[in-house]
Amino acid sequence: MILLVISSIICLQAYEIDVNTFSNYLDVHNRHLHLEWLLNMDKKYINATSVYTFQVVGPQINKISLDIYKLNIYSTYLTNGLLLPHTIDSPYADSDQGQRLNIQLDRTYYRGEYIELSIKYSIDSKSRSISFMTKEQTSTKTMPYLFSQCEDANCRALAPLQDTPAIKQTYTATIIFKDTEAADVFMSANESQDQFLILNKPQDEPNFNWKYKYFIQEVPIPSYLIAIVAGNIEKKKTSTGGRTYLISEPDKIVPYADELKDMEQFLLAIEDYIGPYTWGTYTLVIQPPSFPIGGMENPLLTFANPSIMTGKGTGLSVTIHEMAHSWFGNTITCVNWANMWINEGFTVFLERKASFTHYNSTDDIKLNAIIGNTSMYQDMLGYGLNSNFSSLHPDTTGLNPDDSFSEIPYEKGFQFLTYLEQIVGQDDFKQMLRAYLDQYKYQSIDQKEFQNFLLRYLQEQDVKDFSTKRYKILENWDKWVYNPGLPPVILDFSTNKLTEAQEYCDGYIRADGQQPTNWQDYDNFLQTQKLIFLEDLYKKAENNLLKLNVVDQIDKDLKLTQENDFELKFRWFRAILTAGDKNRLTQVAEFLGQIGRGKMVYPVYRALNQLDHEFAVQTFQTHEAFYHPIARNNIRNILGLRDSFIQ
Repeated sequence: MILLVISSIICLQAYEIDVNTFSNYLDVHNRHLHLEWLLNMDKKYINATSVYTFQVVGPQINKISLDIYKLNIYSTYLTNGLLLPHTIDSPYADSDQGQRLNIQLDRTYYRGEYIELSIKYSIDSKSRSISFMTKEQTSTKTMPYLFSQCEDANCRALAPLQDTPAIKQTYTATIIFKDTEAADVFMSANESQDQFLILNKPQDEPNFNWKYKYFIQEVPIPSYLIAIVAGNIEKKKTSTGGRTYLISEPDKIVPYADELKDMEQFLLAIEDYIGPYTWGTYTLVIQPPSFPIGGMENPLLTFANPSIMTGKGTGLSVTIHEMAHSWFGNTITCVNWANMWINEGFTVFLERKASFTHYNSTDDIKLNAIIGNTSMYQDMLGYGLNSNFSSLHPDTTGLNPDDSFSEIPYEKGFQFLTYLEQIVGQDDFKQMLRAYLDQYKYQSIDQKEFQNFLLRYLQEQDVKDFSTKRYKILENWDKWVYNPGLPPVILDFSTNKLTEAQEYCDGYIRADGQQPTNWQDYDNFLQTQKLIFLEDLYKKAENNLLKLNVVDQIDKDLKLTQENDFELKFRWFRAILTAGDKNRLTQVAEFLGQIGRGKMVYPVYRALNQLDHEFAVQTFQTHEAFYHPIARNNIRNILGLRDSFIQ
């Protein structure tokens, strides 16, 4: 067992509590987790044992409480074999957050003592953190496929855990699998060089061999970053001499690797701004299309939706974003999901700094910020401008924190940091961020601690006009963090490229179903200009200004219904459905069965539901088995089918 001892242990009681965990994490911390899993991918089942090393941090304890979600718990026992009694309860009548596993200890343990115990359990298809796919759902159609998705609080469906970002632990894992069910298995950890093929074939099933792999994660990480992928997959280096790798199904790996040939350059661009990458290698997994999000920043094993692979490199901003999480989110982590912007806002800020270094396009960065602001505002309208979910500090007491997931922590957080940068100055702000990473490396913090550090740093560095800057920083801090709705200070991201895209949209509206003279300008637009054009088209549709004859002319000129770039395609479908177009419902339904990324399917389902509820429900029922459990749940909610949710 590998146990990394951290010299400085943070006092979590000084930070905000996590309302989304049932564990007694303020009294006892898990320092190391070992997983032993036997995969049965055909039967969608995992036979599991988890082994824990807990340390008492409160005065004393006589029980340990952990988070679980629909796990089958068989036994709990100390490593010396002594069985411990356990009970399961649900603190809330609505079990969407899961249940609490209470383990009664053999005696009272006191501050500083360690407790080693084990839990035998199993995972089945009811899990919302593990997606079991049949071989028919994969590209190669030769083996079943398995992948995890744990953020926000879904790792409790992977193992009994202190499922809170406040707790970081090292972990190891032994994964046993059939060679007929998976060509390989990878986790968010380093692979041991000792990997064995068990040659003894089972007498009742002689047509396969057992394989096993051993993984070691020596850096402490929160539970939501534990990740696994298994199936007909292979690993390939993306550049000679670089640190970056790609994993995908073998039929896709060559074109994917070609499109991702600049991954090492992305990493260098981020390092140029923020400092060295400390995780060793970087591996990106292009998942099957049912993966519910654009990307997930699991250390050493980032997951991404195939919608980022456009063949033109236009979707690779997701890659830069997930890389940037290696510094913000993975190295420094939010202490609870009310502080998610500590992960996401910082990452968007770093992503855009690195994108400028790599692409050297101020216009592109500004347009990205405008597009992000539009998405943020739409999410705010969805929650309500007065809802605390439209603030940077959502209250999810009694709720699954997934319910508050939106663009708001990303974009409002980015704008807040940009506002602070304008006060502090670009160079001083960059140096502050580097010092911030050094100070809180491998820790979890809240926004108040960041505020304290920022002010302390500026004072210690004797930054020019410190008193004035301190006043400006504190003047609007609480408004930025706690107030719902739009930011208290509106930032200017305007550019001539924005005006060009907006005027292009207006030109089609004025042409009233005819071809505008400048229609070919679209081919020379930046990718972000195309997105602005489609966002503007959606606004026109909302205001009843997008006529169906205009829709037909745009599609005739730009062929957007046949577009392969899903960032463009979902915006097109959302706009035309809002305009009342029923002529392309077949193509809309096909699109909704091709991709499971929430960012893309949720807006289209909302627009389709408004236009034709019965067709929207029929489309969902046709593709329901394709979607990840998280996406299925959210789409049911959009369609008003949430009461029928059974999992």
